[in-house]
Amino acid sequence: MQVQVRGKGVVITDALRAYADKKVNKLSKHFAALHAATVTQSISGKEHRVEVQLEGDGILLRGEDRAEDMYVAIDRVVDKLERRMSKYKERHKWHHRGAHHDHDSPRRMAVGDDTDEPEDTDEGKVLRRKRFAIKPLTELEAVAQMELLSHDFFVFENADTNQVSVLYRRADGNYGILEPER
Repeated sequence: MQVQVRGKGVVITDALRAYADKKVNKLSKHFAALHAATVTQSISGKEHRVEVQLEGDGILLRGEDRAEDMYVAIDRVVDKLERRMSKYKERHKWHHRGAHHDHDSPRRMAVGDDTDEPEDTDEGKVLRRKRFAIKPLTELEAVAQMELLSHDFFVFENADTNQVSVLYRRADGNYGILEPER
């Protein structure tokens, strides 16, 4: 897997780059389809922040963590992603739909250019706009993608209804779906 390590306001040493590369490459054992990772490291005061985004054929996964040491932050975010990926694979082992469906290569669930367009920064204004393409997903696939992204909601085209729906995490730990009427 190709790993790009970059710093935001911090110089990345060769040792730190090699450590991040080695740790993130371990994640490819969960999904053979992973082909690229971006590791972004930054420092704010005494807090070291690491964000990892993984991409592959059928997967988009993001995680972040903070610690007082960059190496610890890398370890923590990789551990989080590893647990999330293991949970995803375990949960979906029994959801195979035919011989062509391989849990090591789930179909692409989140696609898009992931561009953020800054807006006015006045109070009460929209601060960020994100544009993305959506593909039809079952409700189960949408739940899986939301968990992989570690989001509290997920916008998707429901494959059963051909309508845009919003999946959200309820306070009780279950999920809800918003289905707009026209």
